[in-house]
Amino acid sequence: MKAKDSPKKITSHQFAFQERPSLFDVPTMVKEGNPFRGFYILFWITMGVFLIQTFTNNLKLTGHITGSYLFSILSKDLGSLFLSDMAMIAATFVSLAIQKVIVHKWMHREYAGMIIQHVYQTSYLAFAISWALWKDWPWIQCTFFVLHALVNLMKIHSYISYNGELSVQHEQLEALLQEEQSLIKAQKKEDRGVDQDAISELRDQIDHLRASLTKGSVQYPANVTVKNFWDYLLFPTLVYELEYPRTKSIRPWYIFEKCLALVGTFTLLYVLVEHQIIPVLNDSVNTSVILTVLQLIFPFMLAFLFVFYIMFECVCNGFAEISRFADRSFYDDWWNSTTFDDYARKWNRPVHLFLLRHVYLNSIQTYKLSKKSATYLTFLLSSCVHELVMVVITRRFRPYLFFLQMFQLPLIWMARQPIVRRYPSVGIALFWMGILSGIPLLAVLYCRQLMIEANSA
Repeated sequence: MKAKDSPKKITSHQFAFQERPSLFDVPTMVKEGNPFRGFYILFWITMGVFLIQTFTNNLKLTGHITGSYLFSILSKDLGSLFLSDMAMIAATFVSLAIQKVIVHKWMHREYAGMIIQHVYQTSYLAFAISWALWKDWPWIQCTFFVLHALVNLMKIHSYISYNGELSVQHEQLEALLQEEQSLIKAQKKEDRGVDQDAISELRDQIDHLRASLTKGSVQYPANVTVKNFWDYLLFPTLVYELEYPRTKSIRPWYIFEKCLALVGTFTLLYVLVEHQIIPVLNDSVNTSVILTVLQLIFPFMLAFLFVFYIMFECVCNGFAEISRFADRSFYDDWWNSTTFDDYARKWNRPVHLFLLRHVYLNSIQTYKLSKKSATYLTFLLSSCVHELVMVVITRRFRPYLFFLQMFQLPLIWMARQPIVRRYPSVGIALFWMGILSGIPLLAVLYCRQLMIEANSA
C-alpha cells in the first residue's frame, strides 16, 4: 500500500452504544420523576382487574378459571423444540470458526471468505425453515423457532461481516508497518536522512488503522475468541462491536422482577388470546370481515402491547442484566410516532440498527445506491422477511402482510405532507389507526382463509 492511499473506512464505527436504562424501567421512572408513571402503574392494575374478572367469569360458566385450548398447543413437542433450538445455537459457532481461519491467514476475507459466509448463511436459514416445516410444529412453536433462527442469522451476519472488514484493515496495517520498516532501512542503507514527511504520513495512516481496529480495551484480532463470541450471543443486540458498555454487577432482584413481569404479562396474554381472540377468529368464517375486525381491535391492541412488553422489557432486559449489557435502549417512544418509518426506527431498535448498518449503509457504501434507493431496498427486504415468516407459519403463500407493509409507503408520504407536519397529533392519530386496524385485519385474512380451506377439505 502506498503512503498516499487512504485506508478504507468502516461504516460500522459510526454506531455508539452507551449505558442507559429502558424507558419503562420503574426505578428510573421514579428517580427521574416521570409524570406518566402513575398511568403506567394504573395500566397494570387495570390489567390485573381484567385477569380476575376473566377468571371468575370463566369459573362460573365452565368450572375452570381458564380455557385449555391454547395450553394444548403450547405444550406440544416442547422437548423436540428445545433440542432443535440448541442445535441452531450451536451452529452459530461456525461463524467463529470462519473468523479463526481468516485470522490465521488460511483464507482471505475477500472472495473466498465472502463466498463461504453467504453459503453458510443461506444454508443456515434454509435448514431452519425446512426443519420447521418438516417437524410440522403448531404455529406458536414454529413462530418461536423461525424468529429465533432469524435473530441468530442476523447475529452471525453482523459478526462475520464486521470482523471480515476488520481483517482487511488488519492486513492493510501489517502492509503499512512493513512499508515503514522498509523505507527506514532503505534510507539508512543509502546513507541518506530519513524522509520525515513520508514517515509521518505513513504513521498517520498506521495510527488511523490502529484506532479502527481498537475499541476500549479490545483490539482485533484478540476479540476472536469463544468467550467473546458467547458473550455476543447473550447480548440483546444484533450488531457486533469489539466492546460494549457493561454494568458493574448483576442485580438478582432485577432479574427476579423481570421474571415476575414475564410470568404476569404472559398470563395476561394467554388469557386474552384464549378468551378474547381465538373464539372470534374461529367464528370469522360466519361473520363479515368488517365486524370481525371491529370485535378484535381492542383485544389485538392489548396483545400487541403485551408482546412488545414481553420481548423488549422482560426478555431483552433480562438477558442484558445476566450478561451485564449496559445499553438498555431496545426501543424509543414509538407510541408517539407520526409516520410508519418513524415507528420502524423506534419500535425495535436492535433490528433497526442491524438494517441500518448492514443493509442501508452497506448498500450506499458498497453498491453506491442513493439514500432513497437504499431506503426502499431496506423496506423491501424487511417486508419480504416478514412475509417469509408468515409463509412458514401458515404453510401458505398469501402475501397479505407483504402488501400491507408496502402500503405503508404511500402512508409515509401522506404523513410527511405539510398539514400533518404542522399538526403532529394528526400524524399520531393516523399511525394508531393503522396499527389498530391493520393487525386484526391481517389475523382475520390469514385465519379466515385457513378455516375456509379446512372446511372445504
